[in-house]
Amino acid sequence: GTVMEEEKFFDYGNYIQERLKEIDDLDERRYAKELLLNSLGSVFRWTEEKYRALERRIMDELAVPWGHFHVSMTIVERDNYDPINGYWYPVCGEDLKGEAERTGCRSVYLAAGEWECREFLRCGTVAGTEETTGKEVRFRIRKSGRYTHAVEKLYALFRANHIPWQTVHMGHLERFFDLEPEEDIRTDTGTVFRWGKWEGLVREEFLPLWNISRTAVQSQEFRHPCLDEVVYEHICHLGAGQEGDGCLVDADGDILSIRHEKDRVFIRTGRETLENAVLYRIHQGDAGDSHGYRYPVLSNRRRDSFAARYLYQTGNFIQTPMELYRKIGELSGGYDIRPQGYVITDHAEGRLLEGDMNVCAGTSVFAGDGRSILLFRFGREDTDGDYLYESQIRYILSQLQMEFLEYRCMGVVE
Repeated sequence: GTVMEEEKFFDYGNYIQERLKEIDDLDERRYAKELLLNSLGSVFRWTEEKYRALERRIMDELAVPWGHFHVSMTIVERDNYDPINGYWYPVCGEDLKGEAERTGCRSVYLAAGEWECREFLRCGTVAGTEETTGKEVRFRIRKSGRYTHAVEKLYALFRANHIPWQTVHMGHLERFFDLEPEEDIRTDTGTVFRWGKWEGLVREEFLPLWNISRTAVQSQEFRHPCLDEVVYEHICHLGAGQEGDGCLVDADGDILSIRHEKDRVFIRTGRETLENAVLYRIHQGDAGDSHGYRYPVLSNRRRDSFAARYLYQTGNFIQTPMELYRKIGELSGGYDIRPQGYVITDHAEGRLLEGDMNVCAGTSVFAGDGRSILLFRFGREDTDGDYLYESQIRYILSQLQMEFLEYRCMGVVE
């Protein structure tokens, strides 16, 4: 590997220039320069271009089959939401309609670590004062279930469209909490909350966004005769967007297959019509440049490499420590995740992180589970750093949990 890397990135032009300086005879140096740089230099450049073309072709042949279906998430202030951004869309459309406000329920985002979020939920209630009346009101703290439901719906779409499911990073969605008043309050007035120790960590009027748009589609149909059944092929034309976008179709009845072309989707079903069909487009590529979109982006996009593509293509996973650490690095995204080692044990204590982001897929860790624990140790120098660090570890554990079903995947940060 090292020899090939040195050979690939060797700077022939600079090397020749350095060697030419060692020729004292200027006429001979001029002749050597013309021969080596003008003649052999073009051969070197041609060889390098052919090498890069071969490398690109091999990488394309080993393309990851679900590369069009990466899901990214971020958050933004409600006032900074850009409705014409072609990449980011609300996870729940009702967030824009203000239905939560009309029902008297507030949603807040807690920019805190895993354990602080759990403590905030255990508090049970938070106090607030109505701005106009001065009335004291207490609010019950609840997890925002509508976002979990949106991910469960997405998982059902992946299964219905026969696309391999990849864990959706729940780091942002898990930090949204609904505040339900314990008594009737006026919905046309604001509330001043007393956050106490959570002051500075709670962010009000925030929206979660992801790279998935939802569009009702009209389809054309063509009937294909078969020996024992009738199959209908419906054509859904796509609008403007990136060529690498993934598409999921929410349609009544079973979908037999889906075929993608550049600007349209072919859906084969046993139904004559596609009533109330909805197209979910997972946008890839450039996220755009909208004002206020400055918060961390969490994605299930993996670091690309030849080794990763080859293993995905063959379906093999070499269960060695080095390969396991490579997979953790592949899932780390923009975070510096440092595995210090792992152990297989029947008992573990302390602040354990679990791979529990795939509840919708049925791979969560249940209480009383008798499986052995695959316990990873992670090192972290800056304990006051990014509040999403431990969420990234839970995302990694959730991905590994889908591959190591014989163990309960857990982690501890030291």
